[in-house]
Amino acid sequence: MQNNNSTEVKELPENQSNEATTGSQKIRLSDYAFIQAGYNRGAAKSFVTHLEWIKEGHIADEGFSEQEHTLRKKKIENNIQTKDSERFKVEGEKQTIIEIKIPSIQNIINDIKDEIKQIKIDAIDKKIVSDYQGIRYWTYLILLGMLSIYLIFFYASTINSAFFRNANSLIANAGTDITMLLDSIFDPKGIFKLSASLIFVYFGAFLFFAIGLLPHGMMMGKSKYKYWFAALMVLGAFIADSALAYKIDKGLHDLKLMAGVPDNDWRFYSSINFYLVLLFGFCAYLVWGQLYEMLLKEKDKKNTDLKAELLIKELKATLKEQNVLLQEQQTKIKQLESEIEILKNELDKLKKELESAMSNPDELARNLTSFYKGWQQYLMGSSELEPERKECEIAFNEFMNKVFIKNTQIENKN
Repeated sequence: MQNNNSTEVKELPENQSNEATTGSQKIRLSDYAFIQAGYNRGAAKSFVTHLEWIKEGHIADEGFSEQEHTLRKKKIENNIQTKDSERFKVEGEKQTIIEIKIPSIQNIINDIKDEIKQIKIDAIDKKIVSDYQGIRYWTYLILLGMLSIYLIFFYASTINSAFFRNANSLIANAGTDITMLLDSIFDPKGIFKLSASLIFVYFGAFLFFAIGLLPHGMMMGKSKYKYWFAALMVLGAFIADSALAYKIDKGLHDLKLMAGVPDNDWRFYSSINFYLVLLFGFCAYLVWGQLYEMLLKEKDKKNTDLKAELLIKELKATLKEQNVLLQEQQTKIKQLESEIEILKNELDKLKKELESAMSNPDELARNLTSFYKGWQQYLMGSSELEPERKECEIAFNEFMNKVFIKNTQIENKN
């Protein structure tokens, strides 16, 4: 034992002194502190020396798990490696866009612009080559004209058969042709006999013909819904032809009943006559529409200026698509830059956690506090040691402030 004013530090016991200089000794710090306080009569200098030994890692509490500490550091290191790989991947993607994708799109844009300029120059110099073929044009025109005449007479005949055929007169005058009459969809003779009904027959035929022509007019418009409108017009033409086919087939059914021919199982949707009217009418109109479009395109080929406009229009559409792609890539770069910044911030936090894990300040604080409590427990056992107790209290607070305020300052700088 030493007196109260002694400043000599009692060495560690023999089984601990060697380990104090060569490695970390795991002991119960509160008990160890009580014993050391007894050896040194609670001297503040000795107390601080032991705190330094704990700080330097020569002494650790038996509850400290080195394996857990190592696993924690390893986990943080793995997280750092993963985030670093993610950052490298995102930066690589960004560089690919900047160095490969964007230059490629810009080259295409420049090529399209150059091509548009060249077409305009060729149009001025009359160098645009026409793809017009006269034989093809006249073939389309002749076929279209013949089909137009056919559709006019077809609709005239069907309208006459559906609305103006006199069933009683036909049966009375049919004679031996009654069987043929009962299966006759059309009435071609009726459209050449002068009568007041011919006004409605032929004007009605032109009405049906105009209904079929409407979709093509829609297709020439500039509305973004033109395809929907054209489809509705085609549907309207189909419904009109279907109604006309039903009317004719229903008339034939009634004619058979008047002639005394049994037809009790009649259903329009199972009747061949209904579909024949659609075939000769609506399907013929579809063929007419295709020929009409082909004729217009072939005619446009004769006009080289118009051809130049069409070529430029197609190129501008492609140019617009490429500009959209360019904007998407530029937006992608901004998104990747934001991701890179986030990953950098996460990496900085992980690195600080790793530094903190390596120094393990929480464990150090627990060890120091545990040692302090054991030292104080000894000093509180005697009123004679009250001065040493207060002196050790002040020394402990100063030591803790010195160690942990310094660590906080380092973290703030990082």
